[in-house]
Amino acid sequence: MKICLVGPGYKPIPPTGWGAVESVVWDYYINLKKKNIDVTIINNKNSNQVIQEINSNNYTIVHIMYDDHVVIVPFLKLDIKIFYTSHYAYITQDGFEHKQQWYFKNIFLKVIENRDRIHINAISEEIKKKYIKHGFPENKINVVQNGARDDVFDFKENPINTSKSIYLAKIENRKRQYVYQNINGIDFVGNYHDSTFNTSNKNYLGEWDKDKLYKNLSDYGNLILLSDGEADPLVVKEALLCGLGVVISECSAANLDSKDFITIIPNNKLDDIEYVKKEIIKNRLTSIKNREVIRKYGMEKFSWNNVINKYVSIINS
Repeated sequence: MKICLVGPGYKPIPPTGWGAVESVVWDYYINLKKKNIDVTIINNKNSNQVIQEINSNNYTIVHIMYDDHVVIVPFLKLDIKIFYTSHYAYITQDGFEHKQQWYFKNIFLKVIENRDRIHINAISEEIKKKYIKHGFPENKINVVQNGARDDVFDFKENPINTSKSIYLAKIENRKRQYVYQNINGIDFVGNYHDSTFNTSNKNYLGEWDKDKLYKNLSDYGNLILLSDGEADPLVVKEALLCGLGVVISECSAANLDSKDFITIIPNNKLDDIEYVKKEIIKNRLTSIKNREVIRKYGMEKFSWNNVINKYVSIINS
């Protein structure tokens, strides 16, 4: 078996800073290598070059990990088995077909059109249901959630910032940091992209590189992620592995169970600052007392070893 993972081509793999899809591609690569599987990454934004490189090699499986590259499917050799994973943030949103018209017409429907060639690895049940609703065969969709790197993140039983939360994400409108910046006790970390977020505020710590992220995430009481669009956010899994509880929006809760240390803010409460503030503090107090329990849950649920075992089973079947 010879696998090719197709990345976006806009940032390096592995990423040096932000890049969730790039991180997922790299984590697949590393963990497949651990199982002595022949795996290659093609990380090129030029679709024609991607097609040429794939067809000039003897890949058994090509796994497209970036939505826009679905256009290469009709041009790949017929003996290649093609898997596809979408990480698009708004794919499960109500009314997505109308609100995100460009993506729906140019990407999503391309997947449906190529259902005879593609096998989908959806990262949540909600995404699976969306494809089935639009006519993709259910027997060609498997759910394989994102994992997290339990081998690189530090775990601290006694964090130095027990009275603080961390909001860890790219600073942009979709992530909604600007709504909550005036709540005391939150440090904001991420590279600035857009929004009215005040980067001069002392609660903005800038962007962390990977080493700093691995060492420092476990220093906090809990993680905040109140986006208006997510698929299966990697940072939530990473926080749980580090012993942090999470306070998240409904769209950020894919693949999570009902736990005391997992607080889901209803959509109709996301702009109620006092409510959100109280829930953050309540979650943080609970989480500080249950760090080892949270860590164990994260390990059992989201360890890449377990995810890759399922993945290998699927591609072998």
